[in-house]
Amino acid sequence: MGLERVQGVADGAGNGEQARFGLSGRDRLAAFAFAAADLLVEVDAAGVITFAAGAFPSRFGCSPTEALGRPIAHFIAAEDHLALEAGLSALAARGRLKPTVLRLNDAERSAVSCAGLAIAEMAGRFCLVFGPVPLAPQRSAGAEAEGGFLRMAEARLRSSGGEAAKLALFEVEGLAEATAMLGRDAREGLLDSISRTLGEQAPAGAAAEFGGGRWAVLHAGKADAAAMARAVEAAVRERAPAAAAPRVRGSDLVLAAPGFSTAQQVRALRLALDAFAAGGKRGLDTSGFGRGLEGFLHTLSERAEGLRARIRRRGFRLLFQPVVELAGRQTHHFEALIRPTPAADGQPEAPQTFVTLVEAAGLSAELDLAVAALARDSVTASRASLVAVKVSALSLGDASFRSSLAATLDAVPELQQRLMFEIAEPAEIADAEVLRAAVDLLRTRGFLVALDDVGSAAASLRWLRAVRFDFAKIDGALIRAAVTAERDRDVLAQTIDLCRQTGAAVIAERIETEEDARLVRELGATHGQGHLFGKPGHLPGLVGR
Repeated sequence: MGLERVQGVADGAGNGEQARFGLSGRDRLAAFAFAAADLLVEVDAAGVITFAAGAFPSRFGCSPTEALGRPIAHFIAAEDHLALEAGLSALAARGRLKPTVLRLNDAERSAVSCAGLAIAEMAGRFCLVFGPVPLAPQRSAGAEAEGGFLRMAEARLRSSGGEAAKLALFEVEGLAEATAMLGRDAREGLLDSISRTLGEQAPAGAAAEFGGGRWAVLHAGKADAAAMARAVEAAVRERAPAAAAPRVRGSDLVLAAPGFSTAQQVRALRLALDAFAAGGKRGLDTSGFGRGLEGFLHTLSERAEGLRARIRRRGFRLLFQPVVELAGRQTHHFEALIRPTPAADGQPEAPQTFVTLVEAAGLSAELDLAVAALARDSVTASRASLVAVKVSALSLGDASFRSSLAATLDAVPELQQRLMFEIAEPAEIADAEVLRAAVDLLRTRGFLVALDDVGSAAASLRWLRAVRFDFAKIDGALIRAAVTAERDRDVLAQTIDLCRQTGAAVIAERIETEEDARLVRELGATHGQGHLFGKPGHLPGLVGR
């Protein structure tokens, strides 16, 4: 199938749209008809569209010509960018992409089947066809919904260029009472109706159920939260007319925070969603989000010195979880996991909340240096052979941090065989050369380096191809999803395969059952970490310290 550059004019597919073709336009049309596709695109090695045809006007409100020069990811829903990136990587490696279900970035987030072929006559060019596919409606709540919604919201923040996107937050008070007398199917239908109503009220946005009668809608700042709340109340009354009328509270959380970095805004957003999921609007206000992300970050900047002092006095400890070789279950190394000591009020603090708070305050480099120093001391005093220390990409992007880390490591040369490093959240590094310099700093000193969070975002796969890593650590959320959904299992398989092609050994996180271990090993993972193999604890030789 020879696809050429855009020349000449011929009819497009299905909707009468005119598109430009060269002499091989028949081949494009034949491929389009054969695939029964809604959309046909040609992309280059960077995923940029060089040819487009099909239902772009009805799907996206633009012509195929207007799609030229845009990344194909622009037309795919943010939560499926990882699946798209994995598919493109497989296509580049094998010359073929088997049908993969993706969601479009249209108002309905339509499910489509995407298949692709490399263009033999044009190196680095690929043909993708997108056809409609029925996707059973699914409604997720709790951690699953929060994780997917967070990825979408973070993507909006990173690409907004300072535009004031908003989160509309809703609480249906009395929902449990309103559904108590309903059967399971009727109750599920009511919850689906609420989600559908919110989606209809903000067609260009995205909605997610957080459980406990709480929903969030990401929109461009034009949706009316009060009107949406009234629509939800009407939907509940229609489905449960005999129940006491529930009250729906709606409010907006402004995401823009001028004067603060995108990374700080992303961390603040994570904390806000955690607070909302746990305590609703009251939880947001109690956590300091009454004035949006900007107000929270201004308040946090005033607390930064107290957080800095807490880091300096090591207001945390480390626990260590084994990472095993899946073939024989022998421990390969331990990962150092941070556990904050109780704050001044004596209340326990979730480890991720503490780390996210520190990063939102702009103190990630100071925390990472303190953790590396404590891990160094622990390893020196223990019998453990190898310990992995997590380092944030936020820190590695700072040249002064890299210099300080090098000095810390050079002071104890024998650590080379006893420490390794996991680079977390690589999406925070925009320049491949910066990431490459950070990895080289460690590897030239004899330290093994792992890329953490592979599968949490499409950027992780790009960095895996651009920089040489010894290990690739698959995000636990992808593992959990793959256990229950065939579509996610395909994404996991493609991701692991890409890791192996780069020469990185694969570590699978959150392995909780023998079924999990069997699945990831069959797909090519060589190492595993999770409660099946051991919970976080003391290092060998440090018991009682």
